[in-house]
Amino acid sequence: MRKTVITATLAFVLGGGAVFFYLNHNAKSNTYATMHAMHHGTSGAASKARTQGHIHDEMTMPGLNGTDTTETEVADLRTIFQQHMEIERRVTNLPNGISTFTGSQNPAVRAAIVSHVSMMVTRLEEGRNPEVIIQSPTLDALFDVHEEIETEIEVTDTGIDVIQTSSNPEVVNLLQTHAAEVSDMSERGMAAVHERMSQ
Repeated sequence: MRKTVITATLAFVLGGGAVFFYLNHNAKSNTYATMHAMHHGTSGAASKARTQGHIHDEMTMPGLNGTDTTETEVADLRTIFQQHMEIERRVTNLPNGISTFTGSQNPAVRAAIVSHVSMMVTRLEEGRNPEVIIQSPTLDALFDVHEEIETEIEVTDTGIDVIQTSSNPEVVNLLQTHAAEVSDMSERGMAAVHERMSQ
């Protein structure tokens, strides 16, 4: 009888310890899961978290939305970021601006690039900053001086050539800085965005 009581007590203690461990571990996992969901835009708290800092979700990418961005603009950006490894980009800094080529052998990626660049050039000429959540301060600054920028674009078989120039050295510096940022994003995708936003 005594042996049975000791065995039952031991089982109770061990069982209680196991339950405590499970609940404690599960609580920690749930806390992490909640934070992860908020950061990646997969929970109801995502919209609130978006206003408190950058978030990312590699599928829906809520950070690609702006003040008046269209579904096409967001879809183009999503394609560009999700398939950034298929992008070819070359930049030449000019004394008065930049000359860039951005393209892809993948027709879908190439179409997204041409569409995105064309729309952004139109926005810049009209001074309509999309204010996309993840865009860099450099782009905001370029929209502030959009009237000082001359842009030429040419669509090619593999992508799009862009020449942007200005007579203002400060604007030239902004153009060259932004071109380098775009090249970094083309090479590293969202990792480049997250690194910049965490600085």
